[in-house]
Amino acid sequence: MQGSHVLVIDAGTSAVRCHLFHPSAGIVVSSASPWVYTQEAGAPDLARAFDPMAVWRGVSSAIRRCLAGRRVSAVAITSQRQALAFLDSDGGEIYVGPNVDLRAVFEGAAMDEDHRDEIYSVTGHTPAFMLAAGKLRWFQIHREEEYAKIAAVLSLGDWLSFKLSGVVASEKTLAAEAGLLDLETGRRADDLYRELGLSLNHVDLTNADDVMGRVSAQASEQTGLALGTPVVTAGSDTQCGLVGLGTISPQQAGIVAGWSASAQLVTARPIVSDGGETWAGVHSVADRWVLESSAGDMGNSLRWLKDTLIGGVDDAYKELDELAASAPLGADGAKAYLGAGRMDMSNLGMKQGGILFPVPLTVSGFNRQHIVRAALEGFAFAFRANVEQMERLSGEPASSIAIGGGMTQSLTFVRILAAVLGRPIRLGDDPRATAEGAALCGRVATGQYDSIEDAVGDAIGETNIEPEALDAANYNDLYQSWLDASQTLSELPI
Repeated sequence: MQGSHVLVIDAGTSAVRCHLFHPSAGIVVSSASPWVYTQEAGAPDLARAFDPMAVWRGVSSAIRRCLAGRRVSAVAITSQRQALAFLDSDGGEIYVGPNVDLRAVFEGAAMDEDHRDEIYSVTGHTPAFMLAAGKLRWFQIHREEEYAKIAAVLSLGDWLSFKLSGVVASEKTLAAEAGLLDLETGRRADDLYRELGLSLNHVDLTNADDVMGRVSAQASEQTGLALGTPVVTAGSDTQCGLVGLGTISPQQAGIVAGWSASAQLVTARPIVSDGGETWAGVHSVADRWVLESSAGDMGNSLRWLKDTLIGGVDDAYKELDELAASAPLGADGAKAYLGAGRMDMSNLGMKQGGILFPVPLTVSGFNRQHIVRAALEGFAFAFRANVEQMERLSGEPASSIAIGGGMTQSLTFVRILAAVLGRPIRLGDDPRATAEGAALCGRVATGQYDSIEDAVGDAIGETNIEPEALDAANYNDLYQSWLDASQTLSELPI
């Protein structure tokens, strides 16, 4: 007998997390397993690859701990974008790697030099070293025998679904984020890959609300999931986050502020920028797309700030929030540049950052409160720059802005963001919007709802955060000052 819960597997940047989602109570139980990496002989220093067997053992154990003997109605899987798996014809793993695998930097740069415009116009993504094309080129050049055995190119989420079901398939939002999908046709970008001189064997495409397979006997024994439980590849973590936030209609914007800070605008057609600064992808809802202008490092930068200023004490993030709240708006002239900024995929590379503050200190009285406040304001300024970039490219203002992700546990940050944007923002009822969105996709796929739109309308809880008018006016001037200083810093040599 099936249970009412949905098991969500969220393969994020820092770990694989399993969540048990109940239709009325939300996430009730969670467990996690760390990523396990392997040392590859002859790979460059910046290469990263998972140990597939160790990762799967960890995931299986996390599933068992989360289930604790319960039965579920479905398993819904979401994963980090640009993470890939290459399988041979027997389903064996040739390569499984994260989105921070930089092995193909040089091979991707050479590919971009000759084909960048075409890659971007077809897939909505560059640079090539982050995408499947760049990784395939690296294997083609450096691991010729292994390259010849590649029978399926999948996303990380697709691979986890394969491990559960034995079915090889490619979910569309993840395929698009990996540069495997032609945005105009909605099919795999076979013609592009042929022109690039790369093999891309046929793999069936699935939607975020499809049952792509069922738990196999082997996976049932390994994980404790019941044999035949429906498996749903719910898709990209950011797009699942949009679903979890109820951001499903054209011109609605969603921000998933976690380890990295993704901002997407739902669109009625693919929108790319003339210079390739932004990304375009597909939404979880059919016949909708996303325009992305993301801020980059954010949650990771906040973790660095926490470790640097406070250390590993209990409630360190709560202390950060209290410090920021105790400092005045504008942080008495301090400005922070910790990596977050306006997205420009045409101009990647290391840039100068830092924390600026008035001196001499005997006069300014600068302290930890100012540093943390300046950091949160800098994050908010970065989001404003990206929201404005998306609105400029789409030609219309966002009709609403919603935010979820771990950063929303700082209510001070959320209030700062509303004031910096100068408009209300919708705050999801649980920071784990990605997991909630994946669970909703699982419920749609198993017939509990007719569509993602119906599921969102029934399930989404939210709080509206209104900006203070005076704060919004003050932040207008501070935002321009922050942009000007950011430009000056970026021009300094490393």
